[in-house]
Amino acid sequence: MDRIASPLENVLNGYYKNAEMGASAIASLLNAVEDRGFRKELFYQRDYYEYQKAAIASQMADLCQIPEKQGKLAEFWTAVSIQARKLKGMDVHEAAELMAEGTNMGMIQLHQVMNQNPDIPEEIRKQGKKIISHEREYLDRITPYL
Repeated sequence: MDRIASPLENVLNGYYKNAEMGASAIASLLNAVEDRGFRKELFYQRDYYEYQKAAIASQMADLCQIPEKQGKLAEFWTAVSIQARKLKGMDVHEAAELMAEGTNMGMIQLHQVMNQNPDIPEEIRKQGKKIISHEREYLDRITPYL
């Protein structure tokens, strides 16, 4: 019989998946970006996502929980989409657009997971708001490349 995840576990998994998807997308995109300033932003954001993944995995371990990895199919299609654009000759504007779209989708998913699980501790809700705030700041930093 499958175990039913608690609202807290659902939210932490949502935070983890956001970081995992972001890190994966950036890793797929980095080799296609030549603009030094944008590459710097991508490396900074990738490092942030990797830090988030480790911190959330540790937080979940303290609760005797294991993060759910993003689906292999989602990871595959993200990589294929990026590769297809790279083959066509993606410029910095297209790469920034791809990252902006992904960041917006990530923020939507973070809001959804928090809204669908209203009975979580306030510190976990604040954690999500802090992640969303960081995502907005990242989006503000990359919009000049659009």
